[in-house]
Amino acid sequence: MVETNNSTYSKSSSMAFAVVTSLLEIVEKHLLQPNSSLVLYSREMVVSLSKKLRFVQAFLEEFGAKTDNWEANNKESLEAEILDVAAEAESKVESELGQVYVVANRGDSVVSACQKLHQTLQQVLKDFEDVEVKILMEKTNTNSLVIGSSTESLKQENMVGGAYQNTLEPPVQAYFTGSVGSITGKNTLEPENSVIVGFNKDIKKITYRLIRLPRVKRDVLTLVGLGGIGKTTLANMVYTNSLVAFHFPIRAWVVVSKEHNVKEMLVCLLGCIVPMTSEISNKDEEQLAEQLRKSLIGHRYLIVLDDVWSIAAWDAIQGCFPDNSNGSRILLTTRFTEVAVYTSEYLHAMKAQTQDDSWKLFSRKVFGLKQIVPQEYKSLGKRILDGCYGLPLAIVVMAGLLATLEGSIEIWRDAAKTLDGMDSAENRISRVLSLSYNYLPTHLKACLLYFGVFREDSDIPVKKLISLWVAEGFLKAKKKYKSMEKQAESYLHDLIDRSLVQANELSIDGKIKSCKVHDRLHEFCMREAKKENFLSVINGNHVQEDRRWMSFQSRSWPVTQTSYENHTFHKIRSILYSGNKDLYLSKCRLVNPHLKLLRVLDLSLVKYSHSMPIGIADLIHLRYLALNTIGSLYKFRLFKLQNLQTLAICSWIEGYPLQLPYGILDLPQLRHLHLERKSSQCLPSLVQGNLLTLYWLRVGSLDEKPNFRVVPNLKELGIYIEGEMTPSCLESLVHLRRLEKLKFDMGRVERFYLPSGFPPNLKKLTLRYTFLPWEEMSIIGQLPNLEVLKLKDFAFCGSKWEPTKWGFRGLKILLVERLDLKHWNANAEHFPVLELLVLKHCWDLKRVPVTFANIKTLKSIVLESCYSSLVTSANNIAGKVQRKENRILRVYDHGTKVELPIDESDRGNLLVL
Repeated sequence: MVETNNSTYSKSSSMAFAVVTSLLEIVEKHLLQPNSSLVLYSREMVVSLSKKLRFVQAFLEEFGAKTDNWEANNKESLEAEILDVAAEAESKVESELGQVYVVANRGDSVVSACQKLHQTLQQVLKDFEDVEVKILMEKTNTNSLVIGSSTESLKQENMVGGAYQNTLEPPVQAYFTGSVGSITGKNTLEPENSVIVGFNKDIKKITYRLIRLPRVKRDVLTLVGLGGIGKTTLANMVYTNSLVAFHFPIRAWVVVSKEHNVKEMLVCLLGCIVPMTSEISNKDEEQLAEQLRKSLIGHRYLIVLDDVWSIAAWDAIQGCFPDNSNGSRILLTTRFTEVAVYTSEYLHAMKAQTQDDSWKLFSRKVFGLKQIVPQEYKSLGKRILDGCYGLPLAIVVMAGLLATLEGSIEIWRDAAKTLDGMDSAENRISRVLSLSYNYLPTHLKACLLYFGVFREDSDIPVKKLISLWVAEGFLKAKKKYKSMEKQAESYLHDLIDRSLVQANELSIDGKIKSCKVHDRLHEFCMREAKKENFLSVINGNHVQEDRRWMSFQSRSWPVTQTSYENHTFHKIRSILYSGNKDLYLSKCRLVNPHLKLLRVLDLSLVKYSHSMPIGIADLIHLRYLALNTIGSLYKFRLFKLQNLQTLAICSWIEGYPLQLPYGILDLPQLRHLHLERKSSQCLPSLVQGNLLTLYWLRVGSLDEKPNFRVVPNLKELGIYIEGEMTPSCLESLVHLRRLEKLKFDMGRVERFYLPSGFPPNLKKLTLRYTFLPWEEMSIIGQLPNLEVLKLKDFAFCGSKWEPTKWGFRGLKILLVERLDLKHWNANAEHFPVLELLVLKHCWDLKRVPVTFANIKTLKSIVLESCYSSLVTSANNIAGKVQRKENRILRVYDHGTKVELPIDESDRGNLLVL
């Protein structure tokens, strides 16, 4: 409980809300939905329990934020009681429900188990009736509580830029602290609408030190300052500066972090320089260091080491950076003066933002560029900025909060009072983060604290995060969302709009592919989740705490019978490994009473060596399973995991495909399946309406015609073809009316046949190794809703592509990679709305069609490992667009391929623009 002035905030309400929401999902999804294993003795009782839970949920949501008229002690006590009652009820109901599943799996009668479940539900209903009475008594006492009113809808009416959209553009960010290696690396584009102010003088000074200062020896430049002052932002702006990019043929970026890992640092740096392969990632530390050093010898390079915490981290890697006497540079960021002094002769001390720049950051985020700021808001805003101490992190977090609550002048006043009189920058940032968290809608609080389970500076895939949130039961069901995933996506976008979460990597179509949180916010999430007794982080010794979320980073399995011998509660719902990627685990046992209610098991970063952990098939409540293993899984009794929603299994040895059991797709709750191509599955025997994502589906028998009607709700599908296929093999694809993303990949196949009909709502199509003639491209060009087309690794063959008119009417993004295309006779009529063209390893193609200058919508051309003539042609087109239309067409050149010597007799055959 944190008190500020006359206002009271509750932190336990977020966790109470999360547990009540989770229990409500169990009741409505597992007890009220048809279930062949369950004998429900009184449906009316379960319906009544559902109503009680929704009543309590509404109370917690209504008063999860600050309230001025609620007795602090009473509120805290009541919320703590709700949390205890809900947690105990959840454990008891899941335990009894689990017994029903166990008996059903044995084929025995479930009558006795269902009777015990019925008795448990009776007691749970009574407990929540008592809770309801206490809430109503408090309502009578305060005369201010309106249960079930839509606080959220009131907040949404006042939101500025926080509403969820089905297709979200990268958020406007006044201050960017994401991983530059991801945002601006080889395969991604930076957000076009980023807004950054206050660094112009710093950029000029650092750029001069990097490229203008006539020093040939290898120099180290260090940016030093408080966490949240903008070191990463400044480094990013310098790193992506066009002059810097031109001056340094090799650039690489790595985030070091508090707990540095030398091998991960080496792999990350090499990944910026050479294509990453499993051969590289499997090398030991010494081999990687030598390869990195050799990769840099003779080249002028810029290396960025972001967020260095210790001298030891610098000493461990600095020997990999040779002094080529050619002006190579290392740019380092750190919070610590002793690290800066040790590593560098040149220190650039970061200064707080000026008042003018602070106001520019703040007002653009809150009010936008064109809105007039009311005087009362302006004066309060100035007070708030004084409390932010010129720290960009504090400014944008406060702006993110107030942008969603602009209409409430009382909240502005309260924020100003809260920040008055802070005695240090550290306290100011902590108070700002607490304030922003306390004002979050209740349903977002557990989602934010969940970032504490990941390691600091983790790059978190969005799809993984969303699947984890769904498995944890964080989502309050709402009719306006078609799926839980869409609802979770809206939660994430809301957190990004509030500047609490950063969009880290963008996919080729501009969608957010991965995200992260600032390390100061990560510290806050860990601290608050631990304070609520929800998170346990295990670094060395076996865990001695029974917490709901376990994040382990030790080198041994943390949950043993010995470590829990004195514990009687069963709180553990999630185990996630987020430590060193090189953890090899030969054995772990999941036969433990404390794990019987486990929902999430994420061992994707563990190299497990004995197929499946012992006892995993008995975790009947498991909803999320990610495993990186070797060995045969053929005999694994997967059918017992009746609640599994997400399954991701891969082999950590390349070319060592896993043998998986049949029937994976028959799991009734399965929503997302991610397997390797060589481990692909056949379609289920019965209709599977829950399945949304399937990678990969195996097709390739002459007598096989997949019936895609059995997976009617698929949104993403990868088809791996190995063996012979008939021309009509894929004809039922047309029945996947909700499919938006489709991939084809080929194994040993003589010929690939395009389906006669495609899903009507298909937006993204990827083909790889399909070896189609260019004449068949006209079929794809007619797809009405196609927005993204990726042609990889000889998807089409032949030196000449002449697109037909009136095709690709909606295509926005085209990627061409490793094709033997030489002559591309295309113009603006063929791609009328194209926005992005990506060409990779197109070594036969000498120019981009000149007429692409006439495509009014074209914004960017990205070239990777292409010959200089292709780069020159793209730059000529960009220049032409700039001269004739005063429109910017950006060209990104990620590594020009060096041409081989050319015989003079052949030089005339080269096309020169």
